[in-house]
Amino acid sequence: MVFRILRPDASTVWNDEEILKRFSKYRGIIDGTRLARYLIAKSIKCNFNIIDPIETLEGLLKEKSIEFNEILDEDSLDLKNRVVQDSNYITLAETIAIKYLEKCIFCERQCEANRISGEKGFCLISKDSYISSAFLHLGEEPMLIPSGTIFFQGCNFGCVFCQNYDISQAWKEKKNIEDVAQKVNSLSLAGIAEKSVDKGAININYVGGDPIPNIHTIIGSLKFQKSNICQLWNSNFFLTDKALSLIIDFIDFWLPDFKYGNNQCGKKYSGVDNYFDIITRNHKRIHDEGSGEICIRHLVMPNHVECCTKPILDYVAKVLPKAVMNIMGQFRPQWKASEYPEINRRPTSQEMQEARDYADKLGILWKLVS
Repeated sequence: MVFRILRPDASTVWNDEEILKRFSKYRGIIDGTRLARYLIAKSIKCNFNIIDPIETLEGLLKEKSIEFNEILDEDSLDLKNRVVQDSNYITLAETIAIKYLEKCIFCERQCEANRISGEKGFCLISKDSYISSAFLHLGEEPMLIPSGTIFFQGCNFGCVFCQNYDISQAWKEKKNIEDVAQKVNSLSLAGIAEKSVDKGAININYVGGDPIPNIHTIIGSLKFQKSNICQLWNSNFFLTDKALSLIIDFIDFWLPDFKYGNNQCGKKYSGVDNYFDIITRNHKRIHDEGSGEICIRHLVMPNHVECCTKPILDYVAKVLPKAVMNIMGQFRPQWKASEYPEINRRPTSQEMQEARDYADKLGILWKLVS
């Protein structure tokens, strides 16, 4: 593997014992001493028929998740000798995902649009997936670069301050998606991922917009990927429990947003209901049941330290002790933020210091990744 470490912090971060401890499995994949979870999943045989009732398939998914986690901690050398099965845990999850497309429940809007027949929900994504760009990203958190980022068009959120509004929302008002993004299927997406590996990526980073509307394509691509590389989920995390169950065993590293410390701000600024309840449920699942290797991104918003930042930090310290945090000061009043005077500015240095001091008080690990 070719490494293109251009920032000093990208190498020095691994000198920290706590970072190595919390991200030991991810580091093992980078070093070639552990297998990526998706490779293990492809060795788990699943006997099913695509016409089986969804309840039968969901029950089998739970059984295979148990089997997966039972073998996950075997010696990595033994795992490398496992044989890829034609019908496996990955193909089972893809089959269920495609069935969910008939009444889409990937995100917690649960619009139940029949995306197979061309109906579209809030994300305006049908059964097809589109990417706006894919490149080797050197601007992510230090332990993640160089990152093979794949930006998906469309999003299930409507954030009024979105900094990627060109691929998440703005195109919806002006253009057809085919005019602004490249259509991909599972095979071509896998090819993009493998090219990133060839260029020196140490992870495949699914982002957007948001990857949630594209769960079926992403899972399908894992059938064709072959490299031992970390699979990274970079998302707003507003997905259903059923959707999370489809990917929770395949993702090695989690990079979730944690925007708001209450439901009211989530509704006002992103147009979603029950934000805090849903996000905390999903974060706890990946911490307790998934790989547990998590870097939470929190964008400090002006005038929102008390209502959002501090409750988020309280929750992380109490419930997600293995997670690290990127406490971000990059908020800019873009897109439609000017219509909301209370957030129509950058956060002050005092607000940022208050957030970071509070994180220090709670013992949250943030400095090395922020």
